[in-house]
Amino acid sequence: MGFSTYFSKQAKKPSGIFGRLFMSRIFDKGNLELNNFVIETLAIKKSDHVLEIGCGTGSLLKRIANELENGSIEGIDFSKTMISVAKNKNKRHVLKKKAIIRLGNFDELRFENNSYDKIFSVNTIYFWNNPVSTISKAIDLLKADGMMVLGFHSKDEMERMDLDENIFQLYSLQDVRNLLKTDKILKEVEIISKKGQDKVNYCAIGIKGNQEGRL
Repeated sequence: MGFSTYFSKQAKKPSGIFGRLFMSRIFDKGNLELNNFVIETLAIKKSDHVLEIGCGTGSLLKRIANELENGSIEGIDFSKTMISVAKNKNKRHVLKKKAIIRLGNFDELRFENNSYDKIFSVNTIYFWNNPVSTISKAIDLLKADGMMVLGFHSKDEMERMDLDENIFQLYSLQDVRNLLKTDKILKEVEIISKKGQDKVNYCAIGIKGNQEGRL
C-alpha cells in the first residue's frame, strides 16, 4: 500500500498510534481555518441543540460547548481512536452532560427527528457512501428553520493534494449545491467562502423549511 492510500484511509477513519498521534495533529492544525469559518457561520446561541457528524478530535465540539449554557452538543464519529481523543479533550463538558460523544456511523444510528437547531460536519462529505441519503437524514433531524452547515474544500484545490481518489470523493461547488438542492425540504441553499492562507474555505448552508420531517 502506497503512502497516499494509507494516508487517505487514515484521513477517513484514523486508527492506531498513527491516527492518535499524527492524524489528530493534522486534523487540528489543518482544519483550523475551516473550523473557524464553520463556527462563525453557525452563530451558536447559548440554548442551541447541536449535532456534529464526524467530530474527530473534538476540538470544534469543545469550542461550541464552551459557548453553550442550557444547550448541548452531540458528536458522532466511527473512529474509536478519534472518539477516545474527543472524550478525553471534553471530559468537563461530558461530565456536565453539555456534550455527548458517541461511537458509530451516523447513517446507522437512531435519532429523534425535528430535535436539533444546528447540524454540521467539517471535511467529511468526501467519505459519505450515499451523500444524498446522509443529507436527507440530517435534514429530518433539524427543527423547522434549523441550519445544516457542511465545511469543505473544493475539488480543484484538493486535486492538487496527494490523495487516493478511490477513498476521497471530491466535489465542486456545484456538486455540493446540487446535493443540497436534492432535498426539497430545504427552503434556502447557499455556499459561502472565505480565503485562507493556502486554500479557500467553503461552507454549504441549508435552512430547513416549516414542513415536518419525513417519517
